[in-house]
Amino acid sequence: MLSFRTLKYFLCWLLLWQGNMVSGSLLQLNELIPTVGGLSIVEEIGILLAVVLLLERTMTGDFRVRRSYFAGPLLLVAFVLFFSWFRGSIITQRYVGVLEAHEAFALPFFFFLISNTFRDESDRDILIKIIIWAAIAKCLDGLSVQFFSHDVSKSWGVIQLWRDAYLISVGILAGVVFLHYRGTALKKLQWVVIAATPLMVAVMILGYRRTAMVATLGAILSMFVTLPKQRRGRQAVALGAFLLSFVLLAIIINPLNVFLRLSGIVAPAGEGSAYIRLLELPNVLQNIWQHPILGVPVGIPWKTYYRMPISAVYTTLGTHNAYLYWPLRAGITGLVAFVWLFGCVWKSVLISFRLRRTEEDFFYGQFLIQCLVIYGAASFFGIMYGDYMSSMMAVLFVMIQLHAKQISGRWSYRDVALIATLRSGQITFTRRAIRRLQPIAA
Repeated sequence: MLSFRTLKYFLCWLLLWQGNMVSGSLLQLNELIPTVGGLSIVEEIGILLAVVLLLERTMTGDFRVRRSYFAGPLLLVAFVLFFSWFRGSIITQRYVGVLEAHEAFALPFFFFLISNTFRDESDRDILIKIIIWAAIAKCLDGLSVQFFSHDVSKSWGVIQLWRDAYLISVGILAGVVFLHYRGTALKKLQWVVIAATPLMVAVMILGYRRTAMVATLGAILSMFVTLPKQRRGRQAVALGAFLLSFVLLAIIINPLNVFLRLSGIVAPAGEGSAYIRLLELPNVLQNIWQHPILGVPVGIPWKTYYRMPISAVYTTLGTHNAYLYWPLRAGITGLVAFVWLFGCVWKSVLISFRLRRTEEDFFYGQFLIQCLVIYGAASFFGIMYGDYMSSMMAVLFVMIQLHAKQISGRWSYRDVALIATLRSGQITFTRRAIRRLQPIAA
């Protein structure tokens, strides 16, 4: 029970759901153990995981570093954000820590840690379970806040971190994808997740996270495209069940608050939080237009070109659109890093899904596709680079990497032609890779 492997799995599970913006939960470690040195509870768990990894490597004498298909774009992410912060320090003549050090900056470091912690192909099956059980744990955490917390801020929702909303959405989609699972290896987990799905829908409603609501619905609808034709009838039933359960639970929990929050989507002027995000957009776009090459340096608030009334909380250190964050803070190079990273991620997921062989491969592939769909949809309206999203996405990327290895035997799809592979259903190399291999073969 206290093996290094078990400790790594346990710490990774904690990494995904510990931490909350609303105090009073009975399940949060930071309610019992205060954080130190300005670190968050997630960062402290990450340090513990690094210590366990170092002890394990010392005892085994294996200090090899795992190479990754995602290493290139992640190194570029680290460089452009560091350079942006360095510019900001020179401009302000101050050496200070900034919000990004805990958020977007952390993604390459968390990925390096997780990627070298879980290197066995068999870890794929464990990581998917860790992600799903973390979603269930966050569901219970949200219910704990609802029933036991006296924090007045819970009136804005029992879960408020972007990672928490994303995790609940992922848990709900796992339940939906499990409705199409016909295998036996995940049968017990299937019934647990399906049974827990209504509770996760309830926590999503109690959290009033409309971005998560819209993203979840978008992912359920996208499954009509990603699923084989013979499974789309069942998906129509799943869509109806989700909508019905959402409406019934919303009526039971707080129909007025849910209606007011959702009304901000179609009529943002009538809801403060939605209105302020709408007004934020032209300001952010103007800042990008004025600083297209290097962006506004990290740590320096972006300039308010158009009036922002104080009707709700807003930030001038980031933006509620994850796609605009990278050109805002790092200019063209930041945008290239973001597109490169998620281009590699999507390529890996799509090829692995096309090459699937078993029902388990089908479940993992479909689940990972929908995780990316949720992220992509939520990125239009949310800070999907902050609030512990770095650790969440690092685990997801490693899961995608292990899944690709399990499916194709390859750690990298750099030399694989995407369109040709999707059409043929077998690995097809790019022309450049073929030309490079011909002299070797000769």
